[in-house]
Amino acid sequence: MKKVLLVGCGGYGAGYVNMLLEQGDKVDAKLYAIADPYVENSQVKDLIYAAGIPVYKTPEEFYEKDFAEIAIISTPIMLHAHQTEVCLMAGSDVLLEKPISGSVADAKRIQEARDKSGRKLVIGFQWSANDAMLRFKKDADAGLYGKLLSTKSLVLWPRDFAYYNRGTRWAGKKYAADGSAIFDSIASNATAHYLFNMLWVAGKGYEAARVGDVSFFAAKANDIETYDTLVLKGKTEDGVELFFGASHAIKREKVQNPIFEYKFEKATAYFGGKGRSEKGLEVIRNDGSIVDYGMSDNGGLAQKVEKAFAYFDGKGENVCPVEAAIKHIELLEGLWEERDAMEPFSAEKIVTLPDMVYVAGLDDTLKECFKEARLPNPEEV
Repeated sequence: MKKVLLVGCGGYGAGYVNMLLEQGDKVDAKLYAIADPYVENSQVKDLIYAAGIPVYKTPEEFYEKDFAEIAIISTPIMLHAHQTEVCLMAGSDVLLEKPISGSVADAKRIQEARDKSGRKLVIGFQWSANDAMLRFKKDADAGLYGKLLSTKSLVLWPRDFAYYNRGTRWAGKKYAADGSAIFDSIASNATAHYLFNMLWVAGKGYEAARVGDVSFFAAKANDIETYDTLVLKGKTEDGVELFFGASHAIKREKVQNPIFEYKFEKATAYFGGKGRSEKGLEVIRNDGSIVDYGMSDNGGLAQKVEKAFAYFDGKGENVCPVEAAIKHIELLEGLWEERDAMEPFSAEKIVTLPDMVYVAGLDDTLKECFKEARLPNPEEV
């Protein structure tokens, strides 16, 4: 049974604690140690202590005394490059939570550490490890639906002040106090899976596609350094058109869970929306016949661990390599290269509540943008 070092046990990292304690046998692995200076703030601290799992402040402290074949890194973005380097160079294979980093430079630093160490590295975009999504990807790559023509996706997830003030308050920041790149935004974090999935499906194999010819609208209602709303249009190097819309500045009652439409020559793939189930992935062929892939986000973390550990063990593929994840960061960094600061929404449209802000009517505007695959008009925002 392989030993696992978990770096970061708060927030999303708590899910890894639960999964490994409950299902470790299924992946022939044991949660062996945790590196986190804030373990007392974790919602699973009692489970950790009850299981007798040793806790260290940093991965360096752990490797000075011990070793684990696998490291899972689930920490704030600005720590990814350094911590991944430490774990790889110590001889561990690494599952690194998305996004890979806050900058292309840090992503390439991670790539170099992988190459230099000779170890294996997987980036944790969980839709890339989903069984139904993988079946769909293989069928699409085999040409079952013809050439991919366009992809579009929409996610409207309200977030309150507590979301931006959580942890060490790095959410929505460009840089950490030490100058490390964060560039945390709705597109790099909460809805990153859905933006990245379009690149991943459009790419050859698991390489992901590179996007250029980009136009975008980015704005913020929250008092942050980045943006809480993004509408983006672009085109891959192979000519696949891309549309992505996402916002946190949405009224609570106006949630829109992820939907997508991927149009091929011979069919259209739907998730949510026109599909019969909000969680279902369906392909409707041009002749009206339906391929139902199923699919649910339930168990997404477990599937991600299973696929990564199988790859580490030489029994599976790397469904999300560094080379793919870098293209996500290249796209987002390109937005900052074009514009140093993101503008606020029109003041008269912002509604301030005691615990959050939202933009009146933004949900309807973004749904129209999704339908028409367009950017919002100035008078709409």
